[in-house]
Amino acid sequence: MIDWLNCHEKRRQILNDESVLGLSKGDKATLIIIPPILGAVLGWFAPIIAEWLIRLPFIPFKEALEWMLTWDGYWVPIIAMGIGLIAGIIFTSYAFLETLKITISDEEVKLEVKGQVATLNKQDISAIFMEGKHLTILGADGVELYREESEPKKDVVAEAFAHHNYPWVDKDPFENQYLRWVENYPDFPSHVNTLLSAREKAFKNDEAAEAEVLRRDLAKLGVVIRDEDKRQYVRIVSGSDT
Repeated sequence: MIDWLNCHEKRRQILNDESVLGLSKGDKATLIIIPPILGAVLGWFAPIIAEWLIRLPFIPFKEALEWMLTWDGYWVPIIAMGIGLIAGIIFTSYAFLETLKITISDEEVKLEVKGQVATLNKQDISAIFMEGKHLTILGADGVELYREESEPKKDVVAEAFAHHNYPWVDKDPFENQYLRWVENYPDFPSHVNTLLSAREKAFKNDEAAEAEVLRRDLAKLGVVIRDEDKRQYVRIVSGSDT
C-alpha cells in the first residue's frame, strides 16, 4: 500500500512564471480517495474488529467495545461505515489544511498553511534556508520573517527559489550566534525571559500549539529560537526593539 501519509514527494510547477510547491495531483488524488475508502472499510468491519480487540490483554476502552458488540441489526455496519467515511473525509481536509503551499514569483513569495496566508516581498528577504524540514525566511539583520514545516525535499525547494533568484543559503548564516537559554538569563530583558520561560514550560508539557504561538511572539520582538532536545537556543537580532 502506498504510504499516502508521507507521500509528499513534491514537484515544481511553472505556471505564468510562478513556481508552486505543494501537493502534486497524485498526492491530492491519493488523499482524496484513500482515507475515505479506508475509513468506510474499517467502519463496515467495525463489529468484527471490536470482537477481536476485546480479546487482547490491556486493551483500552474495552467497555466501549463490549457495548458496541451489544448492537444488533443490519444497520450497524452501515452506520459504522458512514461514520468511517466521514472520518476519512475529515482527515483528508485536515491533511490539505496542514500542508504548506508555497507560491514563488520574481517579486514575492506566498505561503499558505492552516488557513493562514503570508506574503513576503522579495526585496525584504535576506536569506532562505531549510533547517531539517522547516523552511526559514530571514529579513534584514537576520529577523525571522517566516518559519514553517515544509514537505518538499530541500533540493526541490532550493531549485524553486533559485529559479526566481532568491537569496538561498545552505544553512543558517547566524548559526554561531545562538546561546543556550536558562531561567532569568542576565543578558536578556525581563519580558523576554518571561516569554521564554512560558515557552519552555509549554514545550516540556508537549503543548506544541502554545509553544509555537510564543515563538512567533518572540520573533516579532527580534528573538529567534532554535529548539534542540527540548532546550531553547536563542539569539537576539542586533538593533531589535526588545
